[in-house]
Amino acid sequence: MGRIALLDPRLASRIAAGEVIERPQSIARELLDNALDAGADEIRVEIEGGGIDRISVIDNGKGIAREDLAMLGSRHATSKISREDDLYAITTLGFRGEAIYSISAVSRFTMKTRSSETGESSTLSIDNGRRGEIEPYGPDRGTIATAEALFAEIPARRFFLKRASTEGSLIRNLVISKALAFPAVRFTFVSDGAIRLDWPKCASPKERCMLLYRSLGIPDADVGEMAAEGDGFNVSIIAGNSSVKRSDRKEIRLYVNRRPVDDYALQQAVVYGYGELLPGGSFPCAAVFIDDNPEMVDFNIHPTKKEVKLRNAAEIHHAIVTAIKSGVERRIPEAMPVQKEFYLEETTRRTEHQANPLSYPHHAAPRHGGGSFAAERIAPAFPKDSGWLEKAKSLKAERDSSLERKDAGRPHVAEHTEDGFRYIGQAFRLFLIVEKGDELLFIDQHAAHERIIYNELIQQIDVQKLLVPIPIETDAASSAFLDEHSHVYTKLGIMLSKKDDGSWEITALPAACRPIESQVVDFIEASRLDDEELEAQLFAIIACRAAIKAGDDIDRWSAEELVRKALALPDPACPHGRTFITVVKEKNLRLLSGRTE
Repeated sequence: MGRIALLDPRLASRIAAGEVIERPQSIARELLDNALDAGADEIRVEIEGGGIDRISVIDNGKGIAREDLAMLGSRHATSKISREDDLYAITTLGFRGEAIYSISAVSRFTMKTRSSETGESSTLSIDNGRRGEIEPYGPDRGTIATAEALFAEIPARRFFLKRASTEGSLIRNLVISKALAFPAVRFTFVSDGAIRLDWPKCASPKERCMLLYRSLGIPDADVGEMAAEGDGFNVSIIAGNSSVKRSDRKEIRLYVNRRPVDDYALQQAVVYGYGELLPGGSFPCAAVFIDDNPEMVDFNIHPTKKEVKLRNAAEIHHAIVTAIKSGVERRIPEAMPVQKEFYLEETTRRTEHQANPLSYPHHAAPRHGGGSFAAERIAPAFPKDSGWLEKAKSLKAERDSSLERKDAGRPHVAEHTEDGFRYIGQAFRLFLIVEKGDELLFIDQHAAHERIIYNELIQQIDVQKLLVPIPIETDAASSAFLDEHSHVYTKLGIMLSKKDDGSWEITALPAACRPIESQVVDFIEASRLDDEELEAQLFAIIACRAAIKAGDDIDRWSAEELVRKALALPDPACPHGRTFITVVKEKNLRLLSGRTE
């Protein structure tokens, strides 16, 4: 007897359904797509037990004709496409004809609908693949699609679902994701009888996005709108400025023809657009809406339709980067007054911690030390045009002798300089405190000095030939990369030479690189960047190593010169993207101390 046999149709349908329906969120996704394709402008999602017990999507769309219900739930039955060419011009969210078939194979599914064309109301039930009769009743308008007891007949699949609260949160996040792309639609989400989300119709994508961003604590003033267009596509971007940052990519939301997609290249375009506006390890909040010619888009890659292929991906990538670079601004952070109750509570906790260190919460434990920059101290190495610190010290000596004769015995009180600021002093061997107008500025000495050196490196490179060349370890791939990009290093003052045996060596370096030769070698051996990124990252490393460190003392005259140069910079950020100035307004200090005038 042969061992190969056809699967039971019901078993085959459940296997196929597993590709589309992974969890309650998958059902919500497919039913929401159907509601939006039906032209609904009011959609309500109701769940019980995290959607495991019940999911209902109620809409006011055009409904389904009774004669079409006879085909509903059959595999590959769809009204969205009819011929092969339609796959290359898809304008709807659904098109595979697998959603209802898959949902009804793993749950008790009921479709109640009223057709706006015929005026007939109808109801169809399919219980885990077992079809019922079409009944002549239903809602007065639109459609109510309900799936109950998900995976009740497949215990192995049900076992791997998460807690009801977690599954419910996933559905809520899905509703938010869909709602952002359809501002003209009202979305309501109800979980176990309680309204968890109710977003009204909005006039614009930014107005809809702000409903989300305000819930994340992002004020309207920190969010901007950008646009770009190209041959056959338009891009609209709602994005936060440099003060809006997160530790992950979750709030980089991408939409292609109003469908949420996961695409690493497009995510990278957003990150590249921000560039130095955000420090390393931080990511922006941005919603990117791409409206592309359907013939240039292919969603027919994965059953969930979250992956996409774009024939004009390079053009769209460039448009996103350019729009963000030109449209997102850097915002200097402003310290706000702390509530007195919080201050007293925090002080009490710290006092208790001193008596019993184990009682202090781990995540709130006070930090010690000078930060990451204090871990390794390398003597500053400045390019020739960075001798302003030495000049400042000589000026200090001359001025000190004059002050000693004129103001002997009296403490020195700094006055406002010609640049309009008054240097007050150094705090924690890291922050330079400056009074300017009605503001106190706290300037990170390392980050500010780092940016100054970085700019000077770009403007002028003092190259020194090496008596003994430095060897570079390369494999075939890195050697090929250097063959193509060695000219970039030459432009940066790093002379590379390829020997007869195929190995490489450094024959000359910028003066500022001499104390950090090993880091430069490591960088060359490991880097596979484009020309612009090579220059930016290499100079950032040099500037970081050469700058004054956190924890270094700095005299008044050197500090004032550093402040003067820092305040003259057009962009107050270190080469790694950290904003190095924090502002405290006089009015906030007065508020904190209880003064009303």
